[in-house]
Amino acid sequence: MLNFNSGSGSSNGYIRYMASTASWQTEGEVLQMKQAVYDLKNIKTGWCRIDTGVAPEWEMDKNLETPAAKPEGDNWKRGFKVNIFSKAMFGDDAVKEWGTNSTGATMGIQQLYSDYEEANKGDQLPVVEFAGATPTKIGKGNTNVPIFKITKWVDAPAELTQGSVAASPPAPEPSDDLGDEF
Repeated sequence: MLNFNSGSGSSNGYIRYMASTASWQTEGEVLQMKQAVYDLKNIKTGWCRIDTGVAPEWEMDKNLETPAAKPEGDNWKRGFKVNIFSKAMFGDDAVKEWGTNSTGATMGIQQLYSDYEEANKGDQLPVVEFAGATPTKIGKGNTNVPIFKITKWVDAPAELTQGSVAASPPAPEPSDDLGDEF
């Protein structure tokens, strides 16, 4: 269970979900999000503050079960960081970090993580398809909650295991069924 109820940067490029339009961007360019491997085994949660014109500030949780204390100051919200792998969408820079504290995105990733935990495929990671978004009223505002579907399970691609901050044994070589799909 991800603890949204109650930092450091990445050397990977980034990906961003735009809830207002239910669309994706990577490093400023519009992206047709299809399917990718989501490294949910190493997802991180924490407190995030996103202010206009500056890089996001993070106070990461010790682990998924132990949330960090809420930092002092305004605009801190629960958020997450997860690495996403797709050579088909991202090319040679095949790993992108998705980190956000937006309400719609956290709702979508919470459902995906619940599906991931329920399936319990050991060390394998899910291949996840972005299947659109559900318009949702939140308080006085609106958002688009991304819909994710796990289409299959694969061994972790080597690119996801290189430089991972989580202490884990080396992953097995990726299976041939990774192909050029994602």
